[in-house]
Amino acid sequence: TFSVEQAKSLGISENIVQSLIKRKLFELEAASLGLTISDKLVSSEIQNDDRFKSPTGSFDRFTFDEKIRQMGLSEGDYINSFKGLLIENQLLSILQNSSKLDDHMIEPFYKFRNEKRSIKFLEIPHESFAISDKIAEAELIEFHKKNGNRFTAPELRSFTLVELKVSDFIADVDVSEQLIRESYDNRLDEFEAPETREILQILMSDEKKIRSISEQLKAGKDFFNTAKNIAGLDKSQIEIGTLTREEILIDELATVAFSSLKQGQISEPFKSSLGWHIIQIKKITPREVKAFDAVKEMLRKDLATDKAADSLYALSNKFEDELGDGATIENAAKRLNLNIQMVNNLDYQGNINFNSKEKKINSQIIETAFQTGLDQDSLLTEMENDGYFILRVNKITPETLKPFETVKSLVREQLISKKKREKSEKEVSRWLSELKGVKSIDQLAVSLKLKAKTTSDFLRSGAQLKKKIPQSLITATFAANADEVTSVNTTKSNFILKVMSVKPLLVLEKGEAFSTLKKSIQESLFNDITLQYSNSLKSKFKVSVLRANL
Repeated sequence: TFSVEQAKSLGISENIVQSLIKRKLFELEAASLGLTISDKLVSSEIQNDDRFKSPTGSFDRFTFDEKIRQMGLSEGDYINSFKGLLIENQLLSILQNSSKLDDHMIEPFYKFRNEKRSIKFLEIPHESFAISDKIAEAELIEFHKKNGNRFTAPELRSFTLVELKVSDFIADVDVSEQLIRESYDNRLDEFEAPETREILQILMSDEKKIRSISEQLKAGKDFFNTAKNIAGLDKSQIEIGTLTREEILIDELATVAFSSLKQGQISEPFKSSLGWHIIQIKKITPREVKAFDAVKEMLRKDLATDKAADSLYALSNKFEDELGDGATIENAAKRLNLNIQMVNNLDYQGNINFNSKEKKINSQIIETAFQTGLDQDSLLTEMENDGYFILRVNKITPETLKPFETVKSLVREQLISKKKREKSEKEVSRWLSELKGVKSIDQLAVSLKLKAKTTSDFLRSGAQLKKKIPQSLITATFAANADEVTSVNTTKSNFILKVMSVKPLLVLEKGEAFSTLKKSIQESLFNDITLQYSNSLKSKFKVSVLRANL
């Protein structure tokens, strides 16, 4: 959760603007080059999109309509957007091809990533250093003053809140038995589990061989062992899985699998576009329909939620009419018998105090409270899946430095911790000098009454470590030379480490990991080239941003 101002500081708004500019530049450049996409190609691409296909693999109009509805788009909007994307892809295809890399260009990166190292290290906690706790109050006051950000209370907001929540109205909604029964009948498909069959298969191209196998199965040989030992198939080829009829894409296979074959029975050989099959039905799970009583309560709740939402929509309109006639939030809520809450001293993390007891508050309400001015009403805002809310900000308490006396113990604690860290750094620096001479880490460990630890060989990513170590320790390991001794300072400890072994990658195998790295680098290269291309188009099409309008 973050505010609009925080979003701006994170650069989100600027990224969106630049993204829109880039898209428009490519559209203009494509038009200037005369690039077009035919309606026939757009239609073909949409029909071949896996997201819009039925379980049988064909384009399904209902699925298409449902998916674009979920996107919040009309059919025309989606087609125009998709057509623009195809034209952009056509424009950028030359850049895509130019960012293809040969394997020899990837090999140095792969070797770099797969070098392994191991270390011996000592962990020296800051808390192990003794510091006098006799600190003058003047020093504490100075530390409090110079480190105000550590002792600052966040901005707080207090406001009047009225929520119109669907969940609060459901209990008052009456749903008749007849309506629940009608809903059950209309949604029967949801409560039906179709018949499934667990299928084993032998698939071969040689008809003569598969008929020979069929005779052996009829003679009593085990199906799985025969498929494995005689047909030479592995487990993944034999076990098709547990499927419904609609999930089997080969018509001949579906017909035989859901024919009169009983559980345990083996079919005669039959042919499809894939070759010759013999199947065994290992298990049959009959079609099952959930009884009305099993889903009755769920249906009642769904219907009650729908009716409550309709009632709430009408109530929200009445509430807005009251406000439009000049009523305050409180007066409008009282006239409509709505609950009024006073939220006091809410911070942006959602820490709040209600009049009576603490309660978790919706993130939309938090965001709205911090975007609404003092003595201002927010808009009546729709909450995701649960009605509406409106609020008025009554008080804003800016972030303030907590008085010294109220945080004196915390100031002392943090100052002591700081002194311990400083002493730790000073001592570690001295010990490093000794280790660069004749002293070993093991000898230092004995003198400090600590135990030196040794890691397994590990990669730059930290992979293959048998025990987890801080990321800063991993980074330092690969920044150092072989046999070098160095140190790393973390929040709680200082580490002294020595690189014990450096093992470069000697045998380069171009498997999945190599392919993944190659793809990642090619994508980065393509993105860099695309960014340079869009920047060059800015001068061609004279881009300017009206900041005031933003």
